[in-house]
Amino acid sequence: MEVKPAAPRLYTGEHATRPLPFPGIVTASHYVMPNFATMDWHQVEPGEVEANIASLADPGGNLNDELMLYIHVPYCKSFCHYCNFNRYHYPKQDEDRLERYTDYLIKEIDWYMRQPYVQARTFSAIYVGGGSPSTLPLGAVDRLSTHLRKVVPGYDTIEKSFTGEPRTLRRPGMMELLQGHGWNRITFGIETLNPTIHRKIGRLDTREDVDSVFDQMRTLNFDAESCVDIMYDLPGQTLDGFVDELTELVTAYSPSEIDAFSTIYLPYRPLHKLIMDGRVEQPGTAWQLMAMREHLYDYLLSQGYHNTLAETYSKSPVRSQYQTAHCARQDIIAVGCAARGNVKDMVSINPDKVDDWQRNIDERGVSTETMQSIGRGGVLDRIMVMFPRYKELTKDLLDQFADLPDHERVLGVLREHIEAGVVEEEADRYLVNKLGVLWHGNLQTDYLRHTLNTNGEQIMAHLTEVSNNFDNENRFAVTPQTVYIKEHDAEFPRLMK
Repeated sequence: MEVKPAAPRLYTGEHATRPLPFPGIVTASHYVMPNFATMDWHQVEPGEVEANIASLADPGGNLNDELMLYIHVPYCKSFCHYCNFNRYHYPKQDEDRLERYTDYLIKEIDWYMRQPYVQARTFSAIYVGGGSPSTLPLGAVDRLSTHLRKVVPGYDTIEKSFTGEPRTLRRPGMMELLQGHGWNRITFGIETLNPTIHRKIGRLDTREDVDSVFDQMRTLNFDAESCVDIMYDLPGQTLDGFVDELTELVTAYSPSEIDAFSTIYLPYRPLHKLIMDGRVEQPGTAWQLMAMREHLYDYLLSQGYHNTLAETYSKSPVRSQYQTAHCARQDIIAVGCAARGNVKDMVSINPDKVDDWQRNIDERGVSTETMQSIGRGGVLDRIMVMFPRYKELTKDLLDQFADLPDHERVLGVLREHIEAGVVEEEADRYLVNKLGVLWHGNLQTDYLRHTLNTNGEQIMAHLTEVSNNFDNENRFAVTPQTVYIKEHDAEFPRLMK
């Protein structure tokens, strides 16, 4: 159900009410459940992992009937300063290494496709993400696509997303290849149209690259959805500048979908360090951050976009299958270095080093060393953490977990959110309204909080800005907390898709 813009204005305009449903803003969204700082992956017993992997020989035990195949390609031609995903520099002059990586993707795909559990499910989508999959040689993309068409049931009719960066997506022959193989969602990052900010965040692609991608799609009559990422709350970015950028994006390109992400400043990752060293400006105040979020919501809805996920605006009112799967409503088969998956009540993450990933595939066909059950309680956690992004939760789904001790805790959080005015209750479901969308990181954290370990609490404290600092124009400084995180860097793994 679409949520209509609220009146009066909340954070923009002369008469903004500036509601504070929470005492501080959590400036990050949680894309993976379990959260990267809540599970001790290295402590999983190998025997337990092997038993869980073997359980895929049983076609039953499913919580979802549909599944998505996620394929991770970690290579990039350069590193953006804000990125916290698993990625490796493009191996220059070494296409053989990329071809070999593709060989192993195919091997791991084939292992999963032989499992009775996978064979008994319905495929909803394929998503190739990264990194930047468009760094793969054209021959590798062709081989991978050809193989997927051969082994994935319903390949020609299901949703198929291919991710890239503009400067490699525009390579001669790439768009024709993707069109020929029926990829129907092309996703890529623009992040900002401001050339000065663009350089400061480490982006090396150009406006010409972006123009070329859209021009090629038009010239080829390539009717795939064009799905772009943008960012806000960037260093030195003003509200007026963001307003102009958003208008220009819609006017010049009119993409099918816009994923708009608040910049995440994790301690002593490159962008945060550049700010600490004084080489890059601070972002604007927390009040400006909220004004950007509201303008994004109101403007894009006025332009005919639908807020299908908390941070996603689409010309279609229907969520993509990728969004549905990532919000814990489908299983995800994870293929590739560092890919995360969930099947049955189990979650897994593949090795984050390519050599380890390939060695495991050679030895046993599948790479994960961490597949573990999180139980029905963990499944409930995953659903609830993703509810604020998904924006709706049916009471029928929640009632399936009514026998769990945590069910009452979840209802208590829901009641708090209703009282705070960020969630609305209907006869058969709960809905996140406009105010909840603007604060959805806080809603997610409330459902996640009880699972956090010490490192998770440290990160969440850093990513929360308290209300008495909302006017502060220098939001980031060296503190005992950030020093601790810097000195214990290995204990805070990078976010990984």
